[in-house]
Amino acid sequence: MNINSEKRRLLLATAFCYYMYFAQSVARNIYNTLTPFIVDHYGTSLTESSVFTIAENIGYVLIMYIVTVVADRIDKAWLLFGLSAVYSLMLLYMGKGPSFLFFLLSLFITGMLGRYMDTTCTAYISDLYGENRNRYMSILLILFYIGSTLAPNLNTYLIEALNRKWHISYAVAGFIMAVGSILYLLFLIFVKKPELAVKRARSNIEKKISAITLLKNRNIASLCGNYIFNSFALYFSTQLILYLSMTDPDLYTTSVRGFIATAGSVGLVVGSALYVWISKKTSADVYLRVETIITFVFSLVALLINRPVFWMISKFLSSAIGGGSFTARTLLCCEEYPEYSSSAIAVVSLTAGIASIIATPLLNMLADATSFKFAMYFSLFLSIGAWAILRFGYVPRGAKALDM
Repeated sequence: MNINSEKRRLLLATAFCYYMYFAQSVARNIYNTLTPFIVDHYGTSLTESSVFTIAENIGYVLIMYIVTVVADRIDKAWLLFGLSAVYSLMLLYMGKGPSFLFFLLSLFITGMLGRYMDTTCTAYISDLYGENRNRYMSILLILFYIGSTLAPNLNTYLIEALNRKWHISYAVAGFIMAVGSILYLLFLIFVKKPELAVKRARSNIEKKISAITLLKNRNIASLCGNYIFNSFALYFSTQLILYLSMTDPDLYTTSVRGFIATAGSVGLVVGSALYVWISKKTSADVYLRVETIITFVFSLVALLINRPVFWMISKFLSSAIGGGSFTARTLLCCEEYPEYSSSAIAVVSLTAGIASIIATPLLNMLADATSFKFAMYFSLFLSIGAWAILRFGYVPRGAKALDM
């Protein structure tokens, strides 16, 4: 096979994988910034609004279970096209502002598609580059955070320019993904997909591994435990925009909330780029422990002061420090089981999804029973549990820095 031709295929396949990851990052970050408008549109209370997150997370859990069964036995190149094509159609449908029940169903389906695309893109890049996956997976995450940065600004612009028609944001995201899906299909048909680095190295290895086997691995089990605590701690971030809008809607206007969300997203872009360098200096598990503590401190200070400027600074700095956390966890999964990258990622993600289904409604009920502020504090302090799991449960693999 012509070497230049194979390199061109690899480059194009990587570019399309990056584009799809970028498109789904825009789509997945629409809901968080539009939560106040969605809640207002459907007339739900804080506790009732939990059904939106539950619907999305049930879809997440269901698809992660399916992934653990079939993940490494499906052609990831064609799977990526199928997922992106259906995802784009669902987003275009949501752009019409469906009824309450159909909006819930849409969140359920996009929850499945988005998480499956996430796992597929990550595992596909890992398979394409093998032991050189670190740099390329970091670039993947940078693009995800760029999409996350654009989403709040897109939502703010569309709402202010189109008289609070929040659902139009979904139509725009659907169009972005649809264009990529069509072009990617043409690539698969006429240019053809490249060979996989990992596949060449494991051609004689069985392609299936059970979830039980994966969970018996101490490090995979520790990552699952870390994600459980993180799922509860994540409530702090996902509910922040809604919390600010309910705390002081005159101070935290749509534009101000958009700036805060953007500051966090820009920080994530910076942080994910920094992680390319950080990963050469320290192990992923040490990095995760350090960033958890630093993020906790910045978030706690902002919550105590509760002023727009401090929220912007806190979101930027904590995101810049923790921007590589997803890549770090994913790399730890791939390092444990490089031949079963999708399965390892899926098992850990499945645990996180199950915890997410429980976390949001429980913490929303806590907020209704006490106060929204108390629930935010409680969620934030649970991140210490995530640190403890990695500190005492994970067995380092050649750490290059001092333990915390």
